[in-house]
Amino acid sequence: MPDIDTNVTVDITGNTAAIATDYSTSGITNGHVQIVKMAWGPANTSSRVTTSTPLPVDIRTITATLGVTGSVAGLGNFQVLNGLSGSSSIPLVVSGTTSGAYAPVQINGNVSGVTNGIPMTVTGGVNIRGSVLVQGVTGGIEIGITGGRRLSSSSDSVTVSGTVGITGGRYLLPGYDGVRVYGGGNGETMIPVSLRDGTGSSIGSSGGALNVNIVGAGITATVSVGAIVGICQANQAIPLFIAGATTGPAVRVKGLGAADAVPVVWSSAMPVSVSGQVSVDLNAIYSSIDTVQTQLDDISTKCANIESIYNKVANGVNTITQKPGQVYVGSLIINAPATTWENSTALYSGVTIRAATSNSGRDVLIDGNGEGSGGYPLSSGQSIFIETNNLQNLLFSSSGIYPVTIHYIAS
Repeated sequence: MPDIDTNVTVDITGNTAAIATDYSTSGITNGHVQIVKMAWGPANTSSRVTTSTPLPVDIRTITATLGVTGSVAGLGNFQVLNGLSGSSSIPLVVSGTTSGAYAPVQINGNVSGVTNGIPMTVTGGVNIRGSVLVQGVTGGIEIGITGGRRLSSSSDSVTVSGTVGITGGRYLLPGYDGVRVYGGGNGETMIPVSLRDGTGSSIGSSGGALNVNIVGAGITATVSVGAIVGICQANQAIPLFIAGATTGPAVRVKGLGAADAVPVVWSSAMPVSVSGQVSVDLNAIYSSIDTVQTQLDDISTKCANIESIYNKVANGVNTITQKPGQVYVGSLIINAPATTWENSTALYSGVTIRAATSNSGRDVLIDGNGEGSGGYPLSSGQSIFIETNNLQNLLFSSSGIYPVTIHYIAS
């Protein structure tokens, strides 16, 4: 049977203590709900909730309306909105009173109208301080201006923008009135004009001159021609014929050479005949032959050197192209650094060396400087061809534990 008393008895070593509870039959059914007092504070500090030390409460935003009964007072600045959500569709009414100790509502700042809103009515006098911009309203009532002074051309200026219509007045008279027309908007004193012919096409111009064609009339002109006139044949395929005058001196044809000779060429062979006495200078011929003989002797001497060079090259080629007469194949076991072949073996081509696969983890070092220190590493299974004229030019060592083996084929 469950304990349904309002208190819970706690055993405290022979004594008893009662904890105040409510035995709940609804909500938490068939159980004790402990009755406690509230306290608040930071860690290790507990302040009992009283009227002098109330429980701090943070009011969070909620969706329901919070109802407050009684007077509400606050400190600092408050924001006043139209409606709960600040909607502009709900008017915010502010009014003063003319009775009692209350003063009218004071408004500082700008007062502006609202689109489709209710006009503001001002009763009494209105004082405007500072500058005022006055604009006309389409279809509205004109603004009447009284007082002030007349405009003066010496101190005032009026700017008119937009389309200006003029009605009334009088016609301009050539004897009294003058009109000045400016081109463009930058104060140019000239107006650009486009000239057109009877068909509506523009009349062309070149630079600052107007293109003009004279039709149906001849032109008489006085032309000054220099004393020297040049003739040029642009198309070389068309011959330029030159003939002398019947009463004047003959036309002289001169070439471009030092002796004014005229070169004569033709696309095919032409017979040439020589008339009159022809003189031959034998001394000039002999001198030319002597010069040629000297050049031939010099060529002969130099050709002898060419023969010597040929013989040397031929012998060298025979040596290079000589094939080895024997091939050497075998193995060499390397037991110590700087190991070499026991016998001197002359070669014509070279030797191919391969490290034995049993040399796993140990490289064969190939050296040719006679010292046996270091060398070219050849791992197990790798091969290399070396051009040399004797097997004893190569030294072999191991990068690890001895012995290591190499296989070779030489010729």
